[in-house]
Amino acid sequence: MQFRHMLVAATMFGLPLMAATGAQAQVSGLYIGTAAGVAFASAASTKNHPIGLYSQDQSQSSNTFGTGFKGSFGTGFGGVVNMGYGFGNGFRAEMEGFYRSNGVTNITMYTGKVGQGNLTTNAGTLRNYGFMLNAYYDVDPNFFPEGARFFQPYIGVGLGYGYAQFQGVNAREPNLNQNQNQQQTNYLESRLGAGAGNLAYQGIIGAAFAIDSVAPGLAITTEYRYLGMLGAPVQAKVYQVNNNSGQGTTQRLASSDSFRPSLRGSAVMVGIRYALEPDNSPAAAPNLPVGWSAPAAAPAARTYMVFFANNSAALDIAARQVVAEAVQSARTVPTTSIQLMGHADGTGRNPHNQSLSSQRVQSVTAELARLGVPRSAISGMGTGAAGSSSADPQARRVDITLR
Repeated sequence: MQFRHMLVAATMFGLPLMAATGAQAQVSGLYIGTAAGVAFASAASTKNHPIGLYSQDQSQSSNTFGTGFKGSFGTGFGGVVNMGYGFGNGFRAEMEGFYRSNGVTNITMYTGKVGQGNLTTNAGTLRNYGFMLNAYYDVDPNFFPEGARFFQPYIGVGLGYGYAQFQGVNAREPNLNQNQNQQQTNYLESRLGAGAGNLAYQGIIGAAFAIDSVAPGLAITTEYRYLGMLGAPVQAKVYQVNNNSGQGTTQRLASSDSFRPSLRGSAVMVGIRYALEPDNSPAAAPNLPVGWSAPAAAPAARTYMVFFANNSAALDIAARQVVAEAVQSARTVPTTSIQLMGHADGTGRNPHNQSLSSQRVQSVTAELARLGVPRSAISGMGTGAAGSSSADPQARRVDITLR
């Protein structure tokens, strides 16, 4: 990869770091997403096929002026839209639609293995679009210390159907048996047709950065993608163009054939992903204070533990249910205050663990208030790391104590 491509990739992969909130970005259940970025280093080639330009006797059976084709394309644009499902064990399946566009920078016709000279290339465009079925693996976040789990790396592969479309792509050979002025308008021109579709494949390396502070389940993604497509039939037509000594230009079809170039290219993209996680928390009556009339039977438990994902302060469905159970207990037993104690596991540095435990207390406080508990009845603090220095899932919690 050229240095400028590496620089673009490093810049686009670094953008989400500025938006990361410290939450872990593992996805489970149904999700949707989109991404866009730069597509570069595209190429199209085929060998041992007599396409392209022919010698001036216009014979396709002899004096072939090209037994292969190679096209190079400049940096362009790429984008994807997708919908997938996370199975909760690190694996995801996804449907994707993709689009890429690259401008032509060079076309080479071959005779044997030697590039043919005396050709001029007109600028044009190569467009690729189609659909993919992708499979992903999200790297186990326990592989990283809790303080370093602000992103979720993943790898993926895809298989699908792609369409290649050439627009305005052609190459010319001047007629060297004319004088200089005639050569400017008398020439042979090879034009590439619209193209067709065939099997496509891709490899993906990426990372997701959760931004739960904006919306639960929302994440920024950065990806490097390599796309390839097997040969799809493309029509090549050779025209004899004459200026008729200045009396008007005419052209005639000299020969035509089809060829199947293999296509390949890479892209760096930044996108957004949203996990469609339903909120199954029990409904709560609004504006109900702590300490209302209690029924005859009171639950024995007065302390509730709310657990969190690795390096995350976001409440998932299970955590919201625990908070709702604590509120229901406060309704059934006379309660004057709710005390919160936030904890983190022993990995990572102390300042980060202290901040993370406090963020978890804030998340539980906000959920209690949403369920109708007055904030004046809630007190809490973060205590930092709890227990040993290991990545103990039981340490990533907030204790709710009803008094």
